[in-house]
Amino acid sequence: MNDALYWVMLKQEGKKIIGYSLGVVLYEGLITWVYPIILQSPAIEELPKSFPSVVKRAFGVSTGEEIDMSYEAYISAQLFGRLWTLIMSFYGMNTVDSLVTKPMEKGCMAYLLSSPVTRSEILNTQIAVLLTELALVTGTTISGVYAATAHFEITISRWQYLRLATLAFSLCSVISAYSLLSAVLFNTEEAMRYASVITFVFYGLDVVSCLSDRFSGLKYLTPFGLFRPQEVLQGKAMPTKGFVVLSVITGVTLGIAGILFSRKDLVV
Repeated sequence: MNDALYWVMLKQEGKKIIGYSLGVVLYEGLITWVYPIILQSPAIEELPKSFPSVVKRAFGVSTGEEIDMSYEAYISAQLFGRLWTLIMSFYGMNTVDSLVTKPMEKGCMAYLLSSPVTRSEILNTQIAVLLTELALVTGTTISGVYAATAHFEITISRWQYLRLATLAFSLCSVISAYSLLSAVLFNTEEAMRYASVITFVFYGLDVVSCLSDRFSGLKYLTPFGLFRPQEVLQGKAMPTKGFVVLSVITGVTLGIAGILFSRKDLVV
């Protein structure tokens, strides 16, 4: 890895990191502020019953007879279940686009390669920047939950959220990894379109797998199927297996991308 390039690229991405992090934290603060107000509503236990079970399952909400009014169920439905994974998927693809796709398309990558720096150093540096960004935004997201719940005096198990953060980072890494592989294979704007299609298919499979037990097997065909925030936050599932599987997929994908990049022809 090239330290000078790392800090230059990280500084270049600084505004985006701050923008995404601030947006997520503000949203967390808003929905956490609303949570105690919702609990005080006399109709709150009846409201969830009005939603079809299909809708509740799609957002990762329990469909049992007993209504789960815990903060973990609430934050999963309002943020982690669907919205946050979409945001981070887009973030990862956008970051790969700015770190790899655009530099190759505009010739900046070839310029870097003309300097006394190896290809592996350059790609490893861009990967390090990518993973650093994902870690920063994920960490800020969890810190936002800690701050919001502490401010509104809502008791949570912080350790469970730390576990969720680890699993979430692993999921985002997989999406970013195959986006980077796509960027190396097709060093044009088409690369991110292919990555977007793959992500849309994976996301769609996960949603369908939640709609009915008949389709539950589809979750094994998508990395999103390993991310069940409410189960992790409530201690019903350990994220260890998901973390290991997602980490292996990320490592293999990035390894393939590195091999292809080392052999790729880039015109200076």
